[in-house]
Amino acid sequence: MIERLRTPKDREFLLMEGGPLYRVQRRLGLIREGAPRVVRRAFLSFLITWVILFILSAINHRAFGHEVVVPFLRDFSAYTRFVIAIPLLIFAEVMLGPRFAAAAAYFITSGLVPPKDYDAFDNAVEQTLRARDSVLTEVILVLLSYGVTLFGGQQFVVHSSSWIYTAFGARTPAGWWAFFFCGPFLNFLMLRWLWRLILWGQFLNRMSRLDLQIFAPHPDQAGGLGFVGRTQQFFGIVLFAYSAGMAGVIANQAIYDKLPLQQFAPVIITYVVLVELIVLFHFVVFFHNLHDLRIKGLYQYGALATAYTSAFQGKWIRGDNPDNEPLLGSADIQSLADLGNSFEYVKKMDHLPMNPRTPIQLALACLIPMAPLLLIVLPLKEVLKLLLKAVI
Repeated sequence: MIERLRTPKDREFLLMEGGPLYRVQRRLGLIREGAPRVVRRAFLSFLITWVILFILSAINHRAFGHEVVVPFLRDFSAYTRFVIAIPLLIFAEVMLGPRFAAAAAYFITSGLVPPKDYDAFDNAVEQTLRARDSVLTEVILVLLSYGVTLFGGQQFVVHSSSWIYTAFGARTPAGWWAFFFCGPFLNFLMLRWLWRLILWGQFLNRMSRLDLQIFAPHPDQAGGLGFVGRTQQFFGIVLFAYSAGMAGVIANQAIYDKLPLQQFAPVIITYVVLVELIVLFHFVVFFHNLHDLRIKGLYQYGALATAYTSAFQGKWIRGDNPDNEPLLGSADIQSLADLGNSFEYVKKMDHLPMNPRTPIQLALACLIPMAPLLLIVLPLKEVLKLLLKAVI
């Protein structure tokens, strides 16, 4: 029995534990086998970004005070990007990594993948982990990170006088460190998470092509694939980190550049819709499986219901009861109710393996970091009143 629950190669789907950067961290002792040390790595990221930027700004008399329009300690994006976003993207590894591994293993342990498809399952794991370890991919991600820093808009709000730029437009030492390291470092972590999401999607696509043992009346109303949606919900922590970094930039522009907060509404809405589509697109690969299963299940259980109710009608309504079985205590009525419940499960089957609340939860993960922006246009007292009204 134990052997049946194991894949032929029994290789774990460790989506977070690979790639050139991971191997470098292993050599430096930042990561050890079985010990990701995310707290240490998150604190180190804080030191090499925010702390170094603060020291360089302080040396140049641009960390606080009124000598510049935006000193370092009053730059919102410096906090949201380097104190919140980067550490969260690192902490997300220990939250999502084990869940991806457990979800991949569940395809086998639950019996969804039959023994005849074990080799195909192993190939899917091998191909995904091989792509995870690609040196070329991480080099491309690094180049893209610098490209986004250089051409992707304002990483930091630019003023005539700030901790990043002098009054003459020249970069300060802190500005150069932000440009050459901190900005690309954040972009790399964000792009790497996008790459991991793509790899997870490719793995699910390969699973959808197997002869999955899914059944229409499964209680999760997704044929037994509901765990895929539950796993995807945890990607909300990554979206939260993305949004935190974005909120800091918007706060800077609204406060220091005097741009109306309402001007950012279309950008925020577009952002939420776009990331929702990217994260939830993975479910589409199972649409064909679940759609066909539901149609087939409705016919099968419809035919079963017709046969059973016909027999029930004949026995208890028309009186075709040769053994004179008493109605009181008969299991026929309970069986009829159970059949009705099974048919309802089939009828309510989702075409996508996710809870209807999943898009809402992911949207909240995107919007909650931006909630403090309301303090720019509303006093704290008014914000608290709105929250109380929403709760009550």
